[in-house]
Amino acid sequence: MAQKKKKLILIADSACDLPIETIKKHGIVILPISIYFPDETRTQYIDITTEEFYHKIVEENLEPTTGVPSPRVYKETFDKALEKADEAIMVNISGELSGIFGYGVIYAKQFVNDKITVVDSRNATLPVGLIVLKVARMIEAGLAKEEILEKLKTDLIPNIQMNAFVGPLKYLKRSGRISTIQHLLGEMLSYKPLLTFEDGKIASPMKVRGEDAKMDYLKRLGEKLVVEIPENEAIVIMHSRNFEKAEELMNHLKKTTKKKFEFFIWEIGTAIGVHVGPGALGLTWLGKSSDELLGK
Repeated sequence: MAQKKKKLILIADSACDLPIETIKKHGIVILPISIYFPDETRTQYIDITTEEFYHKIVEENLEPTTGVPSPRVYKETFDKALEKADEAIMVNISGELSGIFGYGVIYAKQFVNDKITVVDSRNATLPVGLIVLKVARMIEAGLAKEEILEKLKTDLIPNIQMNAFVGPLKYLKRSGRISTIQHLLGEMLSYKPLLTFEDGKIASPMKVRGEDAKMDYLKRLGEKLVVEIPENEAIVIMHSRNFEKAEELMNHLKKTTKKKFEFFIWEIGTAIGVHVGPGALGLTWLGKSSDELLGK
C-alpha cells in the first residue's frame, strides 16, 4: 500500500549540520552541498563523513571549496520532498553568506510553482540546525504552514543566538573571512575572535587571549544562559573535532543548575568546516543575546 502523502514536509540545506540520526528521525529532506577537493568531489551526508573531512584538511592539508548546488540537485531535492508531501518549507543558510537561498527562491518558482516556500535563516551551521529541529517538531505537532512561517519570522530567526570561537585562524584566512594581517596578529598574540551572526553576516564583537579564556567566557555565558532561558529549552554545545572541551562545557552547565534542559553536543559539518577548521567551540540557543545575558 502506498504511503499517504503528508500535508507538509521540511527541507534544509546540508549546512544546517544536524546529526544524520536527527535528520532521519524527523524525515527532513536535505539539499546536499558538495565539497570540492583538488582531485575529487564529495557531498555532505552522502559520501563523506565529518571525520573523513577533517582528516583531509588537517592530516592531508587539503584546501577544499564549496559551491551552490546545481539546478539538477535542487530539482531532485524538490521532487523528493513533493513525492512525500503536498507542500514544503525549505530553511537555508543565510543569503548573505551563500547563494543557496537566492537560487532556491528562483528554482522553487521555476520547478514546482512555489509549492515550496524558501526561508532565509540569516544564520549558518548549528543555529540553522536548531531552527530546523524546531520547525520539524512544529510540523509533527500539526501546525499549519502559515503558522510555522510566522513563528520563523517573528520568533525563531530573530532570536536564535550563537557565540563560538574557532581553533587555528588559518582556515578563516583561507576562506577570506579574515585578512593576512589579522591572521598573523591573532597567531602571534594568541587572540581568538568571538564569532556571532548579525543581520545574516558573520560578526566578531570581541576577542579573547588564549585557550583558557575561550572556555572561561563560554562557561560564564552558559551560567547566565541556564538562569535566563526557560526549562526544557534546547542548549547546543557546538564544536569541530573538539569533543572533550564540548563535554567539559556541557558538564559544567549541568552542574550549575537544577533546571532541566535539552542538551545537545553537535559537530560543525563539512560545508562550514571548510571555513572554520577543527578546534571550534561554542553555544547556540534560542533567547536573549549574549550582550543581554552578560550585561554588555
